[in-house]
Amino acid sequence: MNKIYLSALALIASATISAQVINPSFESWTSGTPDDWNTNNIVSTIGDVTDGSGAVITPATEINTGATNGTSLLKLTSFNLANSTDPQTADGDYGASAIQAFISTDKFVDFTFDVRHDIKLNDTAIIAVQAYDAGNNLVGVGIEYFAGIENSFTPTTITMQYTGAVASYGIFIASSAKEVLASSLSTIAAGSLLEVDNITVGTIIPTVPNVTNVVATDISDNQDGTDLEITFDVPDETNVSNYYVAVFASPYSGSDLANPEAFFLNNGIQITPNGSNQNYSFTATDIYWDVVAGFFENEAIIENKEFTVSVFVEGAAGFDGTLENSNLITLTSIVSVTDQYKEISIYPNPANDFVNFKIDGLENGSVSINSITGQEVVKSTISSGTKQVDLSNLNNGVYIYTIRNNNNEVIKTNKLVVRK
Repeated sequence: MNKIYLSALALIASATISAQVINPSFESWTSGTPDDWNTNNIVSTIGDVTDGSGAVITPATEINTGATNGTSLLKLTSFNLANSTDPQTADGDYGASAIQAFISTDKFVDFTFDVRHDIKLNDTAIIAVQAYDAGNNLVGVGIEYFAGIENSFTPTTITMQYTGAVASYGIFIASSAKEVLASSLSTIAAGSLLEVDNITVGTIIPTVPNVTNVVATDISDNQDGTDLEITFDVPDETNVSNYYVAVFASPYSGSDLANPEAFFLNNGIQITPNGSNQNYSFTATDIYWDVVAGFFENEAIIENKEFTVSVFVEGAAGFDGTLENSNLITLTSIVSVTDQYKEISIYPNPANDFVNFKIDGLENGSVSINSITGQEVVKSTISSGTKQVDLSNLNNGVYIYTIRNNNNEVIKTNKLVVRK
């Protein structure tokens, strides 16, 4: 028999079934809602299935009496297989199991099941809930084992632990843990009985408020990390513990991490909340992260490479963290800037309905203004080193301006705030 091991259970997450999050009972549990509880009842077609004492059984059964919610419940019984006609499934003892996946991006504090059981000596039953990210990587788990006898249905709460963003869940129920958990020290005993009903979810872990207006700019011409600055507006900081920033080589960002919180807390640059909007100027020894041979590796920030700066917001206890990415930024230095362009002025900034650009020594060039998501919203030529740009059609917010000479070389790029 093909066993399902918890180390590989992400495979079932691709079997999308129902967006229903709360499964109050097992009515129509093989079709409808909740639907498609996959079981190993197929063994009944390849041999003799008994409970170990000779009684013929169906390993996974919907029982229509005694439900704690609705009119039915799930009954799983470990079994003995004899006279197998399948060369890949040997005679022996097996645990009965039922599996269901559902789609949800919420992180639940816990799941509760009504459970009744009669587990044989040296055997244990199991209920496991696993959470997966969008790439089917395991990012959350909660497990409860059952041994001995419990004659009455008893609510059992399984607390979840998470390491990343969630896209889907899998629920795994087995009358013998060895059936689904390769590392289980218990044995499988035919006749172990597990009954389950009334699956409900706990409260949703709230996400801490995110930062806004995350802007990366090229602030100087030192040809190293000191050229780079990140600014961002802070949210209500009541439930914010810290901010962490990290630089990534395009096309990567903090959003590509399997476990952003662990990465930023171990590798990010910490910024302490102080009630004000934040800015951080990187140093010559600060690093950026790039994927090399499938792994994130780092080296010192350099020029002429496209970067994104990611800001991770660490939540206080009971709050999930979140992150935001900056605009794309390429650090450049033109030797002629110091020689040709003695004065560069942009005023007023913050601007209202217009902004002036004055670049001494620039006869002809251009200025473009982009949103922080990279969309160009204004483009205009510059003649004789000056230009007044109309901003009346722009909404309040943070933008990125870029001044270029006639050879399309970047003279200066920085942020422009529009505040009307």
